[in-house]
Amino acid sequence: MGAKRYYIDLDAVTTSQKQALTHNIHPYPAKYIPQIPGSLIDYLCIPADGTVMDPFCGSGTTLLEAAIRGHNAIGIDSNPIATLISRTKCTLLSKEQRSMVDDALSKLDMFDSADDSAIKIPDFLNRDHWFQLNMQKELGYIRKLIDSVDDVHVVDFLRTAFSAIIVKASNQESDTRWRAKDKNLPDGFALAEFKKRAVDMLCRIKQLEQYSLGAVTVKTQDSRFIDFIQDNSIACAITSPPYMNSFDYYLYHKLRMYWLGYNHYEVQEKEIGSRNKHCDNGRGVDVYVESICQVVEQVYRKLMKSAYFCVVIGDSIYKGKLIHMDEVYSQIAHRSGFTTKEI
Repeated sequence: MGAKRYYIDLDAVTTSQKQALTHNIHPYPAKYIPQIPGSLIDYLCIPADGTVMDPFCGSGTTLLEAAIRGHNAIGIDSNPIATLISRTKCTLLSKEQRSMVDDALSKLDMFDSADDSAIKIPDFLNRDHWFQLNMQKELGYIRKLIDSVDDVHVVDFLRTAFSAIIVKASNQESDTRWRAKDKNLPDGFALAEFKKRAVDMLCRIKQLEQYSLGAVTVKTQDSRFIDFIQDNSIACAITSPPYMNSFDYYLYHKLRMYWLGYNHYEVQEKEIGSRNKHCDNGRGVDVYVESICQVVEQVYRKLMKSAYFCVVIGDSIYKGKLIHMDEVYSQIAHRSGFTTKEI
């Protein structure tokens, strides 16, 4: 973008750099590394008071990179797991709030003496197929503990830690493989994983205190409808949109949604580019393009004059045919009023 070529040496980025600060508090498939939006923000020389927007914010990578540079940021995603992670990732906890987390973690030791009223297990299809009975009880106890907390930021923090360990404590083979596997998880596994995750998250969030963080707003809604943002108010938009026919975010987060009380059917319907839509239900490229066009048109209206919209996207395969997404997105950009500066 701009007069000079934009370049980042991805091979030079270390694992620790990719997972710095709160970028690694929760597993999230197909996310881009923080050095991509971070270096784009630096490269574009966004004004100090400029707001950065990500219409497909996912787990909040762009939002955090903007915030640690002092920029305000706005993120939108239809997946409530994504927005939960994003909020937690960019929110400092006070000393009192950290004490509330410690208090909740101290109660994990009371699990063995807890009666059934202290355990909250949701009812969902094939629950015993996906979770051992001992894991159900431990997760139910953790959920009940979280529900007893009355501070919204602490609840978000604990729900994020809880969400992060659900797949580990389930029979789901991995975060990106929807298949049951007998893991023979021992008693105490979920309790220990939750505590370990929460303690690590506390350390990571405390590291954010070295920055003058910009304010971050996160909305759980369809990115095709973002009227809550004022037109001509955004200094830059940076996003990695859903790849077409590549992933089913709702599917790999389904067990998390069961435990956190979200409706995965609603998320499935709003998801753009999913394999469910394009592979299972045969919706064509035109359906993907039209949905993305609606988002890009929204972004165009929200951006200030001469502002940049940076899109990180990969090619797709549909019915055995390679879809060159640089060409697709150039057409979408021009249709919406943008001028392509660099690919």
